[in-house]
Amino acid sequence: MTVYITLQDVDGILGSSWAAADKKSKAVLQANTWMTGLNLQDIEPENIPDTVKQAGAYAASVAAAGNLYQQKTDSGVVTSKSVEADDVKVSRTFAELSTTSTALLDPDLQLALAMLKPWMLSPLQTFFVRA
Repeated sequence: MTVYITLQDVDGILGSSWAAADKKSKAVLQANTWMTGLNLQDIEPENIPDTVKQAGAYAASVAAAGNLYQQKTDSGVVTSKSVEADDVKVSRTFAELSTTSTALLDPDLQLALAMLKPWMLSPLQTFFVRA
């Protein structure tokens, strides 16, 4: 796991009251683990950019609130629509995501992802390391 942020970094960016003292260490661990899982490229561990640290701080605050690895069970409302004319019948069923659904990402997590985008590979890119 790459250490992108430290507890001191998060306290410096968000202030010391961003989470209860007993939740801070685990939240920072979760944020670092989450960011490592994003497979960020071109970041030297000894020279982490400030934008990456700030994104990590937001991810840590989301983790402290219990929303970074939250399980989603309410993903929307299943709707069904049917149209019938003479002997022709068309039916469609789909899930509609409610704007109040908990399946939507936390705004701070959306911000963190947007901040990290320059270091994320697109699905069409391949990262090569020369030996």
